[in-house]
Amino acid sequence: MLFLIALILAFGFAFLCGRPLKKYPFVFYVSAVIITVASVMLAGADTRSVPQLVNTYIIGLFTRGAFATALWYVVMFTGALPNGSAPIKKLMPIRGELSIFTAILTLGHNIGFGQTYFVRLFTDSARMSGNQKTAGILSIAMLAIMIPLTVMSFPKVRKKMNAKLWKNIQRTAYLFYAMIYIHVLVLYYSMAKAGREGIFFNILVYSVTFIGYAVMRVRKHIVIKMKPKNKTVLNITSAVIFLSAFSGVLVSCGKDVPEKTSDTGSTHSIVTTTAISSESTSTTTSEYTVTETETITTTLQTTDTTETSITTETSETEETTESSESEEVTVTATTETTIMEEHTENETHNEIYDDTSKTEEEHTQPEESQEEIPEQSEEPETPPETEPSYIYRTGTYSASAYGYDGDVYVDVTIENDVIISVSAHTEESDDWYFNSAQDSVISQIISKQNTDVDAVSGATYSSKAIMEAVQKALNSAKN
Repeated sequence: MLFLIALILAFGFAFLCGRPLKKYPFVFYVSAVIITVASVMLAGADTRSVPQLVNTYIIGLFTRGAFATALWYVVMFTGALPNGSAPIKKLMPIRGELSIFTAILTLGHNIGFGQTYFVRLFTDSARMSGNQKTAGILSIAMLAIMIPLTVMSFPKVRKKMNAKLWKNIQRTAYLFYAMIYIHVLVLYYSMAKAGREGIFFNILVYSVTFIGYAVMRVRKHIVIKMKPKNKTVLNITSAVIFLSAFSGVLVSCGKDVPEKTSDTGSTHSIVTTTAISSESTSTTTSEYTVTETETITTTLQTTDTTETSITTETSETEETTESSESEEVTVTATTETTIMEEHTENETHNEIYDDTSKTEEEHTQPEESQEEIPEQSEEPETPPETEPSYIYRTGTYSASAYGYDGDVYVDVTIENDVIISVSAHTEESDDWYFNSAQDSVISQIISKQNTDVDAVSGATYSSKAIMEAVQKALNSAKN
């Protein structure tokens, strides 16, 4: 949506401001420098307090390079228009000035993001994904083409150059235009596959405009060189090529659908586990017949899928029980006899002990002491309650960690060693990665009461930053 808005504004700017741009170009160049400086400052600033609408559709037009890219499209689209048409007559005279103005705006976007990504590319590329590295290299290559072409677009420089040489160098602009589109696809591809809202629509708009331009430009070249009398075949071929390329891009950037886990596989796993457990139980039953009932009762509480296993195990238990029946009866009889004899001996011993105790008391205790002495009820001393020992102090603790391209901040509330809540915010330039990771990672941390949780696919750096920041907060809360 942002690029579509930028396209409308870019064409409006080109048609409405074309004449003043041609007459007072340096006024526009200075304005572009001011916008560039502001874009660089805003790219590194915390704009969360700014309304989301303003942040996305006004500030984002410049910091994200959407308006500059749309102006580049106006520049290149002008070259694909039919010669002699009204739009080309309007746009071609200001094409040089518009290119310089657009290049200055483009520098603002590159410097704003380059202070993070270019630095990381050369100092800590391991923290970058493959798409980010590719996009960074493409950006450097585009700057290497854009800056010389911009310098040569100034009239004074152009006049001092050989016309043929100047024209040949200017043809490298086609490579620059192609890199813009590839750069966008590289950045948006993983986001589109992850299902980020609005990204697939952006790819659709970029693909229509850039693939459409390429087809139109090639068609114009064929018309000028070959001058076909009948353009029907050329038009049909151009349409087929456009639709084929456009469909291929959309299909490849479509959202991934996660595979569903098979219910049959899960059931099989449960059956296998239960069977193993029951088998080990049946072995114990051969030694102690009493556990037969417990085994059957426990096994019956499992899922219906274990009925076959239960039947088999019960029959095995019965066979084992029958084969050892006579032995168990003998053991039982012997055990009962032994228990009765022990019980009789204990009773006899207790009686003798009681009589002896009474006789000793009669001889040793004076007569006056034989009077009943009221028992003193002594209350047992209650040990003092000890306070539980906690690992963490109760309270809210803050910490931060570096995420995708900026710091992630968390506030962790702890009560009696339990993580009650976690709140987080980020200073990353693109908060989509943080937003994708935030809910899942925080809910896992609170559920598991641990920071060793799963990262969100496509937002790994932000996920790990949340985990690291929470762990730092926990460490600071330790007693």
